[in-house]
Amino acid sequence: MTTTRAGTAMRYMRSPGHRLTSRVTGARSSCLPGGRPTKESLMIVRTVSMFRLVSLMCLCTLLLPAQASTRKVHELVLSGTYRDLAESGFSIMSLASGGGMGKVKPFYDLVADIGKLEKAGGEVLVDLSSPSLGLNGPQLVELARAFTSLRNAGVKTTAYLENASMSHYRVAVLCDRIFMADMGTMDFKAPSMNTMFFRGVMDLLGVQVQVTRCGDFKGAVEPFMLEKMSSHLKQHYLQLLRDMNDGVVSRISTRRQIDKKKVRDLQRQRLISASEARQARLVDEVVPWRGARQLISGDDVAFERVGKAKKKSGFSIMSLLSGGKKKADKKLEEPSYVVLHLQGAIEDGREASAGSIVSGPTVARVRKLMNDDLVEGVVVRVNSPGGSATASEAILLALRDLAKTKPVVVSMGNLAASGGYYISMIGCPILTERETITGSIGVFGLRPNLTEIAEAAGVHEEVVGLDETAAAMDSFFRPASEHELSRRQSLVNAVYTRFQDRILEVRKGLTREQLLKIAGGRVWSGARAKELGLVDAIGGLDDAIVRIEKKNGASLPVVHLPRPSGSPFGALGSLLGVMVRQAAPELELLGHAGFRLAEPIRILADALRHRGSFRVWMLAPAELSIRW
Repeated sequence: MTTTRAGTAMRYMRSPGHRLTSRVTGARSSCLPGGRPTKESLMIVRTVSMFRLVSLMCLCTLLLPAQASTRKVHELVLSGTYRDLAESGFSIMSLASGGGMGKVKPFYDLVADIGKLEKAGGEVLVDLSSPSLGLNGPQLVELARAFTSLRNAGVKTTAYLENASMSHYRVAVLCDRIFMADMGTMDFKAPSMNTMFFRGVMDLLGVQVQVTRCGDFKGAVEPFMLEKMSSHLKQHYLQLLRDMNDGVVSRISTRRQIDKKKVRDLQRQRLISASEARQARLVDEVVPWRGARQLISGDDVAFERVGKAKKKSGFSIMSLLSGGKKKADKKLEEPSYVVLHLQGAIEDGREASAGSIVSGPTVARVRKLMNDDLVEGVVVRVNSPGGSATASEAILLALRDLAKTKPVVVSMGNLAASGGYYISMIGCPILTERETITGSIGVFGLRPNLTEIAEAAGVHEEVVGLDETAAAMDSFFRPASEHELSRRQSLVNAVYTRFQDRILEVRKGLTREQLLKIAGGRVWSGARAKELGLVDAIGGLDDAIVRIEKKNGASLPVVHLPRPSGSPFGALGSLLGVMVRQAAPELELLGHAGFRLAEPIRILADALRHRGSFRVWMLAPAELSIRW
């Protein structure tokens, strides 16, 4: 008889005792009276059917043509300015220092994105075609570590250049292969710094500045005092640039297998065409000007952009009028390590300001970290030229209190000089990059004297007071007396002694005599600072976090604080905003041309604002912004 079950036709042959034998399997199965199969026989039928179906699928798979695998390419596009702490908006001081109005991006988000590629599979295409790329020396060194980790993980990297600055090339040289567009030009320059001196124009205007200082190498005051840079300071800066450039030349020489002398010759030539770059082995191939993706072709290629675009917040005129959106620090929900970013000039005050380290809010934030049981350790990341001596002292004392309760490590960024170095004297390990600028151990104070310009304008100020000093010391329309200059110098000397004391309290390997030989306002590269005993080790932020982990014996999430603030205009509202935006293009052009006006503006504005007080500054000179 023939029986059909579950869509499968099977033939069974009747045998004595009502037993059926399958012609397919030869298995014998019991049947119920009337010839109906039992449950056991149905199970056998279904099993055989499934076996035949699976066999058919396998056969089809073998007969079908094989599908090509997808080639995954991670596209890393670098553009804009990267900062350790990416403040939103823009500031007058940033523009006056040569900073642009372009988008500022968080650098450590970039490092984290690169780190994720180690286990993502595929290869990496680094698109360096954007003409705007702002990365400082220490950031480029941290990127070198990140790319080294990619190589160790077996990830292949390819770089594409068009018109390249030294920053572009220093990223490209980290890759396995470098391609350059045929009409491109490489600005292969050595580092430099520039300073504008105002003495001549101040004399022309009838404006004088009376300076009191400690440290013959305190370059921040020379533009007010001299018509050109002093020879001893110039020689000191040249040595600083040599120290920084030696490391860069060495890395390029090693990565591209070019003699160091040849690299220096190329720096002196500076402007190099794409074909010349190929001939000098700076790049591997010259390609048409068709963009980065031309380097990787094929229908099987799948590009994946590295880093997710973040949703932009809307603009509100009411937000600007009220000082912009204020973002609270992220509340910790689990035990974590905190990176506390101290970025910008150090100022006295009670209200936070974008681009500045204001003493009141900073001390409050440090105390909050100290009292938070979920904070298991803190890395203090310093990026500051210094500023007010009193604000620096307040922040230092708060950080020392923090270090008594939790593990703390100091990590120096691009610039940690003068007051930036002062607040690092916590008594904890200090890590710096080789290209970090630090030191500038010196102090100064100044007051403007507008006597000549007032006389030329026919203006006369009459001063009446019980004592000669009662009102005269507040006036900007008369030169300081010997007594006034003596009192100011006494204050400056006291702060300089305090500066030395704070260093000697924690840098046990230094004597005061040794310290004075390397102080006096002298600035040092991170590499030289390590040799001189001003810092403990060469390393980046990741190295500082590793130290915290080793001390705690645990790896925990890392949180960066503070959160970037909103509008830098604060309560001044839209009027100042409109004025600054109108002047912004001119200020930016002046900054890029070398007119770095942030520090002079800051100092003179403070002197005019506080007529009855004398401010002592721990501030590095404006020219310490190295240009690559």
